[in-house]
Amino acid sequence: MVANRRSFLNAAFGCIAGRALAQTSLLPLQTTGLEHLGMTVPDPKASAEFYGRIFDPQLFQERDPPPRYYVRMGSAYLAFGGSTDVRVAGDANSGPRIDHFCALVKDYKPQDMRAALEQAGVNMGTGRLGMPTDSDGIRLQLLGVPGGLARTIIPSTRIATDDAAVEGIGLDHIVLAVSDMEKASAFYAKFFGQPASRSKKPERIWFGVANTRLALEPVAAGSKPAIERICFRIAGFDRRVTREKLKKVDVEVVSADDEHLLRFKDPNGFTIDLKAGV
Repeated sequence: MVANRRSFLNAAFGCIAGRALAQTSLLPLQTTGLEHLGMTVPDPKASAEFYGRIFDPQLFQERDPPPRYYVRMGSAYLAFGGSTDVRVAGDANSGPRIDHFCALVKDYKPQDMRAALEQAGVNMGTGRLGMPTDSDGIRLQLLGVPGGLARTIIPSTRIATDDAAVEGIGLDHIVLAVSDMEKASAFYAKFFGQPASRSKKPERIWFGVANTRLALEPVAAGSKPAIERICFRIAGFDRRVTREKLKKVDVEVVSADDEHLLRFKDPNGFTIDLKAGV
């Protein structure tokens, strides 16, 4: 009888340990890369039309209210919602912000991931759209492969008969401005493994996320931590030609700290970089 009880306890412990090991093995993520970002803006439709002229004149929108619009950049996309959209977080009066970025995960099961994250000391938040949030309040959404626009999203208007100014391939990298580089690095290492590289001038920590990248840099004095810049890969990229194409759709190029990039600011003040890609 004692032997039977011992066998039962060993089996139960083995099951619990196996489940814990399985949860731990979900981290770092088995990811196919960074896919999309969500923007909270005063006028979602106007913002979508701005990006539509650049990347894809065929806009998409949610089938049901509240209004939310989408623009594709190859395998990536941007989502535009208003401050009353329950899918975004923060103060409605806080102004335009990039409220989250998303990584795609192979064989993604939300409940298993939630358990694995809790075991790793990361709170996934509440509700169906709970997202891990770093100490600066930057949110990371996790979705299953293959990603793409959800079934609740339908074609909206096509804003032009002309082709887009550029042909987007997908995301190249996202830059986060953070208050504590080491704390942020430890947080994102749980998701993406150890940093791929570090630099001092400029001070940045880079993570490889499949064929995309995530960078951390110190937040500038007087600014708040945020998703600071987004970089898309462009087919047939030529800086001079692309500059002229952007000018034709009323997009003004600004100076960049990298000669391989072309940079512009959108009407909400967000910084977007373009670079060559295949």
